[in-house]
Amino acid sequence: MSLASQGRLPGLKALAAGKVDRRFLMAGRCGIYMGLGFTMSCARILETGAPFGMAMVACSGPGLSGVFSLLGASLGYLISGGMEWGIRYIAASVLIYTIAFVFHELSIYKQRFFMPSASAAVMALTGFLGSFYIPQRSIPLAAELFLETALAFGGCYFFKEALLLKPQNTESAELLHSISCIIMASCALMAFARIELFGVVSLGRFMALLLVMTSAMKGGPLTGAAVGTVLGLAMDIGHAGTPFYTMSYAFCGLLSGVFGKNGRLIFILSFILSGALSVVAAWNTEIYISALFEVFCASVVFMLLPAQFLNHLGLMLAYMERGKGESGLRRFVSKRVQSLSDAYGELFEILRKNITEPYNDENIARVFDRAADEVCVGCKNKNLCWNAEYVDTLSAMNDATQAMIKNGSLLATDLPDFFRSRCISLPAFVTAVNGELRGLSYRRQLRVKLSENRSVAWGQYADISQVLNKLALELGSINGSDPLAERRLIRYLKELEIDGEAAVYRDGGGRLHAVIESSGLNAITKNENYLEKLSSIVGVRLCRPYEAQDGESRLTLLEAEPLAVSVGIAALKKKGEKVSGDKGSYFKTDAGVLCVLLSDGMGCGDDAAKDSAQVVSILEKFLRSGVDPAVAMKILNSVMLLRSTDSWGFATVDLMCVDLFSGETCFYKYGAAPSYVKNGKNIRRIKGETLAVGLSAAEGIAPDIVRMKLRPGCTAVIASDGVIADSDDAWLKEILSDDCDDMKSLAKEVISKAESFYGAEDDMTVVTVRVEERA
Repeated sequence: MSLASQGRLPGLKALAAGKVDRRFLMAGRCGIYMGLGFTMSCARILETGAPFGMAMVACSGPGLSGVFSLLGASLGYLISGGMEWGIRYIAASVLIYTIAFVFHELSIYKQRFFMPSASAAVMALTGFLGSFYIPQRSIPLAAELFLETALAFGGCYFFKEALLLKPQNTESAELLHSISCIIMASCALMAFARIELFGVVSLGRFMALLLVMTSAMKGGPLTGAAVGTVLGLAMDIGHAGTPFYTMSYAFCGLLSGVFGKNGRLIFILSFILSGALSVVAAWNTEIYISALFEVFCASVVFMLLPAQFLNHLGLMLAYMERGKGESGLRRFVSKRVQSLSDAYGELFEILRKNITEPYNDENIARVFDRAADEVCVGCKNKNLCWNAEYVDTLSAMNDATQAMIKNGSLLATDLPDFFRSRCISLPAFVTAVNGELRGLSYRRQLRVKLSENRSVAWGQYADISQVLNKLALELGSINGSDPLAERRLIRYLKELEIDGEAAVYRDGGGRLHAVIESSGLNAITKNENYLEKLSSIVGVRLCRPYEAQDGESRLTLLEAEPLAVSVGIAALKKKGEKVSGDKGSYFKTDAGVLCVLLSDGMGCGDDAAKDSAQVVSILEKFLRSGVDPAVAMKILNSVMLLRSTDSWGFATVDLMCVDLFSGETCFYKYGAAPSYVKNGKNIRRIKGETLAVGLSAAEGIAPDIVRMKLRPGCTAVIASDGVIADSDDAWLKEILSDDCDDMKSLAKEVISKAESFYGAEDDMTVVTVRVEERA
């Protein structure tokens, strides 16, 4: 239950700003404490006990509040019980005020339980001394003394918490404040319960019924039952009879709370019916006809109460459910990530459209101009060749251009006879032209390389944009925590007496995750069938992650996939090599997707092995983090392209992704050898056209993608190009046509057959995958 403390903040702010006269505030405070002291002293337990007035004095402190609380309590004890009865409680109140006044400057006074303990001690002492002149009653004196002592302790503790003006900054503090307010209100209603209207309707019980109705209608059946139990118990303690009101109020709050959303009329009828059933159930013990009148009167008044007032009162009594802060945070982060994705996408478009090419100085005519600037500038025939007979010189250069381009260099014989006879520095001119021609060729190669690298760099902005966009969609998805499954799991932990935390949620793909953190997990896992038990609790079949990394105090479970796979791997190194240039791997992501990776580094030996290992490592990290496979492979291709030309390397990539929830399968290939899928009697060859990663320089080039759906019983074979050396694959199809359930044996058989056909002239690796229904 949550009792809003924010309503006091405007008054506190006004006081801080100096807008309210402190004298009026102090007078009002003193009046409130005096009224509370008077009211609490009039409350009775077992008809004659009254510990709450003294408890109110104890929690008020030694200042003016304590003085007026003592004054109000003393008046209440005298007026409600007379001098002979009340002198004991007045003495206890004076004594507890004296203790507060004496000890208030010491550090022990500030201890949380000092004044409650002092109240209990004073009440026990005065009760013991007063027992010598109290006549014997039906209730044992020791029991009554113990009850008064306990209530004095609890009253002081909870009254002080209820009267705190500072706002509660934690959930536990707010809960304690709310409970304290309910307890204080219950004690006050015990005093009003002694006032009867027309000799039939108790004012305190009438007001208690209004509170039970409000809590049941606004907070639901559990809140209604809880508030009804507390208020009913208070009425029974004051009545000193059978616990009828505890039973009646709790039952009314529980039953009527079920109909709280069906309108006020139906709710009231259910409350009246519940009250009548309570009276009938207790008929043999004692007839509580007055309870029927109280329920009816409270129902009539409740029907007339304004909705705004009920809403405000309901907020004070109802249990405040947790808000949607977590999902709100996820959506906030989703929008931030989406904005970042859009920014990268826009940056890519700006770079692609607005970056202009530099000045083009690669015209072939510039070769002759630069050579002339170098050789002819000091020649005595300069003016003749380049001024008087410029047209003839230009014609000679044009005639030599075609032959120069064809041969890759300029020969003296490529120039016309008249030019050769006239040029006195012909060898130097030809040498200069060839030097400029080589420079032009180098610049062109550099420009092509820079253009490729720039294209790759631009493409990475687009790839990052896609990665962030997918992340934003997952963060903003409707999936999130599963409150029902979470509550069931927590209830199970409590049933096993395990103190721990549980979180149950669904990821962007809808897969359920359950995480339990506790030091007592052994109580769960020691049972061999604990997965079946936990599965029945959360409502879906669970399994441990493929590569669980939990410690002793953490247990992570995932929704089990309906499909399972068996994988076989076989490999053979090239003859004469110490290491294989092929690298394979397979793993299952948190989304329930099996990824099978095979990379063949170009060449053989250590360099090829290094390239293929780097490819598999990079791609595996991207896939495990949830990046789309096509985007991950494009990023991989960009990385390989941007490597230094001094360490140039290429590698084929073969990736197979199988969704074990639906069977949807994708093959992604960069220069990889064909793969084969057997579905029933049909065998399908899957071949790509793209080059290996590090060779495809086109902007944003994507891998070859083939999509299909694998059903239980399907088998796939992924092999490096050393296994499938040419288009003759009849032998492989023949092996697949035979039924084989053992994937390791199948992989070895394919390797053995390939070796007999082609020899070990290249590295060979085979990965076989079979899809089955989960047992």
